[in-house]
Amino acid sequence: MSEAPGCSNHSSAGRLKPKSLKLLSFNARGLTNNIVELDVCAKEYSLDIILVQESFLKPHMRKACKLRNYVQLRTDRLGTSGGGTVLYYKRSLHCCPVDTPQLINLEVTACKLAMSGHGTLIIVSVYLPSSKQLLRSDLESLLALGEHVILFGDFNSKI
Repeated sequence: MSEAPGCSNHSSAGRLKPKSLKLLSFNARGLTNNIVELDVCAKEYSLDIILVQESFLKPHMRKACKLRNYVQLRTDRLGTSGGGTVLYYKRSLHCCPVDTPQLINLEVTACKLAMSGHGTLIIVSVYLPSSKQLLRSDLESLLALGEHVILFGDFNSKI
């Protein structure tokens, strides 16, 4: 089995390249208060990838909110309270973290996923704080991460 492009340091032995996925996007407004319910939901619906916005996690909470059989990727908001994004993917998936560009207003966490019968997908958990504007430059930077980019999250749309 070949590596997903850009995942050369990530072990691929026994990893799956699925033909389809079950994903959940969840605005937690505090993940520590919702992790038990999220764990139940992940098991009940056999979720492959879970994208969380407004995790409220901080760097000193490195071991917080783990889910069994999932890899946790996260971007914590530094300084002020609130915000933050988390992305969980099943350990069995042929998946790895993606370094994201520096953005002006969006908070994001991303992964690269190899799939059978499809090109490699870039999947991004996105949070736009309600006090900020959605900027075209932020979206263009994320869409430039790959040929197939999917953005999930809370864009705080006012339309």
